Amino acid sequence: MAGHAAGQSVPDPDETAQGDVSVTIYQNGQSLVQDIRQLDIARGRSRIEFPDVSAQIRPETLSFAADGTAIVEQNFDFDLLTPTKMMEKAIGQTVTLLRTNPATGIETRERAKVLSTAGGVVVQIGDRIEVLRDDGLPVRVIFDRVPPNLRARPTLSVNVESSRAGTRPTQI
Repeated sequence: MAGHAAGQSVPDPDETAQGDVSVTIYQNGQSLVQDIRQLDIARGRSRIEFPDVSAQIRPETLSFAADGTAIVEQNFDFDLLTPTKMMEKAIGQTVTLLRTNPATGIETRERAKVLSTAGGVVVQIGDRIEVLRDDGLPVRVIFDRVPPNLRARPTLSVNVESSRAGTRPTQI
């Protein structure tokens, strides 16, 4: 998984996979999940991501405990990857428009800067401004990359400061 915090890379999702899990279910429908995982934590500041958490998690209730490690920041990234979100996150960025001529089948590519997505997509191509409409003409938008804050599924991320490197039991 790509990403960085203070120069340290994000662990592979398999390295943060669920470990020894216990669940307590309360009468009010809420539950407490305790999970002990063996995590390899870098010395200094690093980011640990947990892509396998429930979308119903209450992130403010998270506790994270690992010897010699303190939480600097925690986030629940639930901005899910959708075409609409991709366009919203592309505002101010340049994308490629791929247009197909319906008569000839010939494809043309143009670089366009996304200006707005409010009520429709507005782009700037050179000196002209265009509105992309759903008018039946084949136009696709090609993005150079997925924005780092969009996720295929909800992800809990924790930035930590650790006094030492190494694998250790971590309770979340």
